[in-house]
Amino acid sequence: MSDQKVKIDVLTLDSVQCAACGYMMESIAAMPPDVQEMIEYKEWSIKTKSGIGKFLELNGKVLPTICIEGDLVFESIIPQYEELIDELAKRAPTPEMSERIKSLRDVGFDFDNIKANLQKAGSGLNTRAD
Repeated sequence: MSDQKVKIDVLTLDSVQCAACGYMMESIAAMPPDVQEMIEYKEWSIKTKSGIGKFLELNGKVLPTICIEGDLVFESIIPQYEELIDELAKRAPTPEMSERIKSLRDVGFDFDNIKANLQKAGSGLNTRAD
């Protein structure tokens, strides 16, 4: 399989201190392992200069927002599993990857690896500790 991945940016206030932002990050982090292999995602907190830059670059309007391949897809709406799969498949870099993602539509969320997946995405790293 190609090393191409579907790029996801999650624009947040802060996924630790904002419940809706945390749920947005968890919706991506709870994707099953087969989907995790095909995606790359990162949290962009507007509490940081880089997060503000990404918000402006993507023309963000509201928080939290899931952007897939640069498209604002879920703006203040926490997606259901099937909705997320459908949008990932639409934006997959190859037809083969799109079909593979669609084939996982009935699998459902995998909540066993959320913590590790959130750490991989840098979720909560921009929370103030002072």
